[in-house]
Amino acid sequence: MKKLLSFVFIVAAALSCTNDSNLPGDSFGEGPKIVGFGTSLEAISYFSDEGVVEKSFPVNLIGLGNGQTSSEPIVVNYTVDTEASTAVEGVEYDFGDATGSITIPAGGTFGMLNLNVHTGSFNPDVPTQLVLKLTSASGETVVGAEESTLTVKFVGCLADLEGTYTITLKRESTGAVSTQTNQHIVQTGTNQFRTENTGSFTPGQAPDPNRQGFNFTVLCGEIVVPSQGLFDNQYSNEVVGVPMTTGDYVGFEGHVIDANSFIIRYKANAGGATGFITWTATYVRNN
Repeated sequence: MKKLLSFVFIVAAALSCTNDSNLPGDSFGEGPKIVGFGTSLEAISYFSDEGVVEKSFPVNLIGLGNGQTSSEPIVVNYTVDTEASTAVEGVEYDFGDATGSITIPAGGTFGMLNLNVHTGSFNPDVPTQLVLKLTSASGETVVGAEESTLTVKFVGCLADLEGTYTITLKRESTGAVSTQTNQHIVQTGTNQFRTENTGSFTPGQAPDPNRQGFNFTVLCGEIVVPSQGLFDNQYSNEVVGVPMTTGDYVGFEGHVIDANSFIIRYKANAGGATGFITWTATYVRNN
């Protein structure tokens, strides 16, 4: 028991001493003003024709430079990454305007990129995507390298993974394999789910023990684990999907295998000297 308690204490200490030097807030008060997308991935899901629906995506002022918002509007330019995009303008979407830019108003902290989404034109079998890249900003403002790209997924197929599962979990650095039973997957939104636990962390370790898992999105069989904080964002330690390099799903962070099973590869920052731990988890639904 003493060894177990020591292990829990060490992990908790590592979490509490996370190096937050890369958090966006640390940019405030020094250097140039920085702009970027608020997220790297947005999934838009429709399963019937609801007409044209407007969707908006924020471009944020994530670094203030001199500590003040801009006294002049900031114009942020963007372009479509045509090589990475599979969605077609005029089919799945149209832009709200044709300027190729977003304006953050004077004194403001964000501007909006607007898309008109054609809900009746989604592919019912495979997701398509629009990849947007911020290229430049007016004045002395710069685009944050890690916040420069937004991928918008258009999803026309519905996933149903909510249930109770048995998990076979492999820690890649050691090859250790463990089994977790009666693990609940809950649906948090359309095609969006959260696991009960993250990796091999001790259950009940999170401040809110009901949110110790991680979030993932299902896109017509493909599973994506977007960058997020550990334990459903209760800690700033990053959790994110890792593309598979072997097996049947090379290039995917995860994939639905059949109606009752799926697989995910992801990593979580345990903090301290441990750093990132990568796991591959196979989920099999309990009958």
